Amino acid sequence: MSLTKKIVLAIGILLLVVVAYVSYVMVTASAKSPAAVENYHQPGISMKIEYCRPYKRERLIFGTAEEGALQPFGKYWRLGANDATKLTLDTDVIFGDQPLDKGSYSLYAFPGKDHWVIGINSEADRSGSNPPDFSKDIGRVKVPVTTTTESQDQFKISISQSGSEAIVSMHWDTTLVKIPVRPAD
Repeated sequence: MSLTKKIVLAIGILLLVVVAYVSYVMVTASAKSPAAVENYHQPGISMKIEYCRPYKRERLIFGTAEEGALQPFGKYWRLGANDATKLTLDTDVIFGDQPLDKGSYSLYAFPGKDHWVIGINSEADRSGSNPPDFSKDIGRVKVPVTTTTESQDQFKISISQSGSEAIVSMHWDTTLVKIPVRPAD
């Protein structure tokens, strides 16, 4: 076998190994934090939230860095795993106390012991591993934390109706936050 054929064969085998490894990483990463979509439609409010759902896996989720928390208080969090959490609105709404126009946004949080600050950023399609460009923030919403007796093993965002409002709930471990969303006037 000529040297050229050996080099081509070696490159082909290396390429096959790389493709197999990348495929394996993509499959296992999404299995550890599967993608989810939450849709909500009622008169005056139409929205979709796309995010990934990490598991607790016997870890301390929220707490101080000294305690070894996965998500230390006051530090940036993408509200899930993998890519940034994406909010798409088909209507203009008031999200917490923040007016939002129809369109797509990324959401992130700075969790705290007593409250979370939820950031709304105009860069909807971005990686969540790094903080967003904060100069592109539309606004931030401060929401109180409720501690539940029911522990949620896998991070969950849900949307429910409460009168003419929608309530976006974010629940992981024993931490629950709720954001009211109402039609824009």
